Amino acid sequence: MSRNGLFESFCEIGRDPALLLVEIGWRWSFGAIAVLIAAFSIYLIFDSIPFDPRRLQTMAALNPLQLAQNVVEGIASIHALLWRVALLMGLVLSAIWVLFSALGRYATLARPALNPGANLQVCFVVSVLRAILTLAAVTAWFLAGLFTASLGSPATRDGMPNFGLMSVILFLAFLGIISVWSTLNWFLSLVPLRNELTFTQALLSTLSLIRLRRDELLEISIVSGIIRAALFLVAVLLSVAASSLITNARMLVADLLAISLLYLLIADFLYVARFVAFGKLRGEVVAQPPSAVFSRSDATMIRGT
Repeated sequence: MSRNGLFESFCEIGRDPALLLVEIGWRWSFGAIAVLIAAFSIYLIFDSIPFDPRRLQTMAALNPLQLAQNVVEGIASIHALLWRVALLMGLVLSAIWVLFSALGRYATLARPALNPGANLQVCFVVSVLRAILTLAAVTAWFLAGLFTASLGSPATRDGMPNFGLMSVILFLAFLGIISVWSTLNWFLSLVPLRNELTFTQALLSTLSLIRLRRDELLEISIVSGIIRAALFLVAVLLSVAASSLITNARMLVADLLAISLLYLLIADFLYVARFVAFGKLRGEVVAQPPSAVFSRSDATMIRGT
């Protein structure tokens, strides 16, 4: 049922291509702005670093560990600038993403396949919460790095940091952070499907939707995730093959860019298809308030009493 609903959503997008175009429009527009802001930030950072050709030649002769230490020392010398640029870039990108995401999601919800959906206010609140969630995940990862560095910094017998312990801790921290982030992000992505007037009502209605259609929602997410993972693997293999066969640098960059854009296009198509499939599952709880939704066991218990 759920897999059929996912594949039926492919046909739904084919009948309404504007749905995909709106989604691609706001996502790729934000991506282009993010690339420009990141490039400008990198330019500001490198422009503040004094350039010494002799030092670069000296660093080229160092072993990887010594080279890493020199790079870390160079970064430490401009850490104040890095903090300012990173903080400013993060805030600006977050504000732009909130605006583009809220308007873009509201525009997609106006299409026949997803209408009726949330109002602009709910879309805006959801976008703000997802931005805060992402910033919190980045902050948690940074704090995990500081904790790992302080834990693994005591030198071993040979005078080297304990890279094995640091790698294990960072890996476990990454798994925990990415699991919490992806779960909450997935839940918030369902909220705009509800057409209640306030965010709180939409949130409670989303909980009811998950409670009633949990298996179908998970199945759609898993199937679309497997397809996307397979496409990512194909894109990686194509990139490796292009890197090994093409010797012209410009042609290689053009091919890698084309592969990346094609993958992003298909990934956006899958995301929209998954979103439409989720929308098809909301019908059973549209007319029911969240407080009136009981599980079958609850209803049986009530009748028994």
